[in-house]
Amino acid sequence: MHTDTSVLNKYDEAIRLNPDSAEAYFNRGLAKALLDQDPSAFADYDKAISLNPNYAKAYFHRACLKDYLALRESLISDCYAGLRSAISDFDEVLRIDPNFPYLSDTYYRRGNAKYNLGQYEAAIADYDQALKVDPGAPEILSERQVAENILNSYKARIAALDEKIQQNPNDVKTYKIRGETKGFLGQRQEAKADFKKIIALTTDANMIAEIERHLQELDNNDYWDQYRWFSDG
Repeated sequence: MHTDTSVLNKYDEAIRLNPDSAEAYFNRGLAKALLDQDPSAFADYDKAISLNPNYAKAYFHRACLKDYLALRESLISDCYAGLRSAISDFDEVLRIDPNFPYLSDTYYRRGNAKYNLGQYEAAIADYDQALKVDPGAPEILSERQVAENILNSYKARIAALDEKIQQNPNDVKTYKIRGETKGFLGQRQEAKADFKKIIALTTDANMIAEIERHLQELDNNDYWDQYRWFSDG
């Protein structure tokens, strides 16, 4: 769908008459976003927020557009960066207005963004918050169940790796798989402990180099996305 230029002309005129109106910029951005998901809406949302840093609605709709466009990015790194940026905006909404009119939707959408980043525990926590506001919402319950099922699959995988390590405390390969899995799940300190154990156990130069790279990238979220082993599709 193409943007209705007559609608935009109306908001252009409102901005011309009152260039310091955060609401005018927000309304023009919202019109662009709702009519055809136009990325140029970002500039209007950004301007609205610069004029009113506590404009919760502008943060919310900017986050929704970031989330929408992120999932259509061809490059995974760009997709994940967009999702993280959307989460930051949803965070701002909740910080600015704990009683935001679209509170359930804010938690739900932030949960979806976290789910798409593989942050399953954090996504479930957001779904739970959304359900407190909107108990029994079928779509939220469904997404929560999917996230919980995936998280349980990871937990089962880690439990199996724990058992293998109990049987063979010097199994470098198992420490590596467990550490990488925990790294992806955001359990970075536990992952670090596994990687340190590997360095203490092995003399393989290639293995040590790979593990040292893991340790250097420990806090780099993008790095760990490659160790997502569960396919949502």
